Amino acid sequence: MSINITDIARMANVSKATVSRVINNKNEGVSAETRDHILKIIQDVGYKPNLMARSIVTSRTKTIGLIIPDIENPFFPQMVRGVEDYAVSQGYTVFLCNSDMDLEKQQKYFDTFVEKRVDGLILTTSGNFKNSGNMIKRYHIPIVLVDRKISGFNYNAGVFINNTDGAYRAVKYLLQENPTKQVAFLGGPKDVDTCAERLKGYKKAYAELSIPINLDLIRFGNFTVESGFELASELLESYGPISSIFAASDIIAIGAVRALRKKGISIPDQTEIMGFDNIQISNMVFPSITTMAQPIYKIGYTAAQNLINVINGKEPAEKDQVLLTKLIVRETTRARQSDKRGD
Repeated sequence: MSINITDIARMANVSKATVSRVINNKNEGVSAETRDHILKIIQDVGYKPNLMARSIVTSRTKTIGLIIPDIENPFFPQMVRGVEDYAVSQGYTVFLCNSDMDLEKQQKYFDTFVEKRVDGLILTTSGNFKNSGNMIKRYHIPIVLVDRKISGFNYNAGVFINNTDGAYRAVKYLLQENPTKQVAFLGGPKDVDTCAERLKGYKKAYAELSIPINLDLIRFGNFTVESGFELASELLESYGPISSIFAASDIIAIGAVRALRKKGISIPDQTEIMGFDNIQISNMVFPSITTMAQPIYKIGYTAAQNLINVINGKEPAEKDQVLLTKLIVRETTRARQSDKRGD
């Protein structure tokens, strides 16, 4: 026999309204003793609230959508974990979709989330973020952006990294003991703003030292191991061993390591490599990747906090939360004096 809220109220000898308040965690006017009594009955009989019926009454489904561009990139599972942990702690279910850097696929997921009446959406947009903004303007649900901004789109909140500062400090570190050497830049897609911001930081480090940049050392591809391998291989064909490589992600850096090792180039003695992100695998490969770490789990956790606050009618303290990076020195760079000082 199916148990409903009326049955629970009869068993607890209370009104349906009282049971409803307990189920929805609105315990005003309900004593702790009554609340515990109702919850025990719910547990004993195995009652499951009808979420569809509840959503009709409350206009809430206790679900949020999450769209990421590449599930194979180890950055995103760490971020997703942060989203899920906070959302679940607040009684929400997370629907995860992978757009594969495909704007049409992203559009379909938007449509599906609206049809499913999710309470809000967390998005790391795919590729051309300006077009993405145009696509989603008509949706009237709370949206929190993560990692990448969307030009001209009035989102509710965002959690980002200071990519320019992180890249600037990474390249400055590589140039620290030999300011005249050239550092190659291996990036992802040009139209992804994280790549553009990291290139900006790369150029800032050179500008500060008044060193001309060899533009041929700046290469763009994708945030994949294969792309890092191809970009590094192309550079090696043209220039031989490069003094240093700054990769715009750890995944690209790992691909570059493969290319150098295939050519028999010693890392870091002949070529140093710096990554960006500090994904878990960056400390598992050989040699382990020196990188600019971003708090990946915290990004996801904070995004979920912001979204659920907006869903509940609370404005975030800051529309854009910008988190900082931290230098993690490992085996793909040579030791510096600053390392010994603990800077």
